[in-house]
Amino acid sequence: MTSEQIKKATSSYRWEPWLKRPFFGFIMSTFKDGNTKKAFNKIGLPGWQCDFLFSNGEWFKSDKSYAKAKPIVLKWFKTHSVKEISERLETSHKLWVTKVTELAKNASKDNVNKLKFLDNILREITTYVWAVHTAEHFFTPLLKNRVSKIVKGDLEKFIGDASFPVKHNSLEQMIEDYKRGISKGVLAKKYGWMRARDGFSPAYSASELIDIAKHALAQEKHKHPAIPEPLEKIIKEARELVYLRMLRMDVYYEIMNLAKPLLQIPAKKFGIPYQDLKYYTLSSLIKGKPKYYPPEFSCVSINEKFYYLNEPIFLEKDNSKINEIKGRVAQNGIITGKAKILMTVKELSKIKKGDILITYMTSPNFLPAMKLAAGFVTDEGGLTCHAAIVAREMKKPCIIGTKIATKVFKDGDLVEVNANTGIVKLIKRK
Repeated sequence: MTSEQIKKATSSYRWEPWLKRPFFGFIMSTFKDGNTKKAFNKIGLPGWQCDFLFSNGEWFKSDKSYAKAKPIVLKWFKTHSVKEISERLETSHKLWVTKVTELAKNASKDNVNKLKFLDNILREITTYVWAVHTAEHFFTPLLKNRVSKIVKGDLEKFIGDASFPVKHNSLEQMIEDYKRGISKGVLAKKYGWMRARDGFSPAYSASELIDIAKHALAQEKHKHPAIPEPLEKIIKEARELVYLRMLRMDVYYEIMNLAKPLLQIPAKKFGIPYQDLKYYTLSSLIKGKPKYYPPEFSCVSINEKFYYLNEPIFLEKDNSKINEIKGRVAQNGIITGKAKILMTVKELSKIKKGDILITYMTSPNFLPAMKLAAGFVTDEGGLTCHAAIVAREMKKPCIIGTKIATKVFKDGDLVEVNANTGIVKLIKRK
């Protein structure tokens, strides 16, 4: 299909901006077959596949893309548990770590079969990525409806606090290992990958991990609210789903980090700087014909057909005249400070004490900057997202889900974050 034909085929979906992600040609190529009937059958979730669109570093969503899966997913929730999905991923994760570690130790010039094996693993992980998005799309309204019938007051805060996972994610496991006195070298080897949230960024050093652990230990431990008995089952599901949301990408990035020795071989063979591999599809590297896609590329999956474009499907809207935006309050408070827009880990050093951290979303690798910032504003996220959880622990004003904060404000703008009303206002343009 031509670019115009692809754009026409997607025009009936009424796409809206959803999630910003530092994904380029490599990562998106691993999504190619991860959202098919065959892929979902493999992880025991037949009929869950949905169409998707990614353009210029941003995911777009449409209710139409989920329409076919709706009755199948809703029926599944009546007789199944999210724990079934997470336990299957946990089991596969252990096997993948062992296998990729073994392959990486014996990396050689004749690397094609090993790269194919890596490709299969990454594609299966992307199926779990989509499974979580599909599950959340239908589970969240069920959860809100159930809670609204029993809990009075701030429902979203209750859901956010109640849904905090009981199971430990990778960051919490790292902190526990640090408390147990695990050596610096082991910490770095085991958890350094947590910084590489694009699959190619440098890993954390041992000293950086220790700083994060010390900071996390200084925060108050999360306290779950009392759960009314009629809500115990659905809240248990919510906690498992939040845990699974973190697990799937942790698994992806850990496997990518372990696979570096395998990927360094085609990088050297084709004279591509390792950091630039992210612009090339994995399938093209396997074929020996590297295919480059620029940062503004797009890809679309419609009816299990996957298409690449070298250009954005949607043009950026002009937000220059917007001086005030609204989002959801994650932690109350009012603060004024200089805006600092963070889109990658490389930009963390921009944050100085008292600044307002504005980003698409936060993750554990943002903690050093969050410690310095006076407040947080994000484009996306719900009340169980990382930014909301950390804001409540740090008692710092936080507004999430603004959709366009990173597009409206610029570095150095003086802004007021009113996390009582959910409004972020420009006071003075730099």
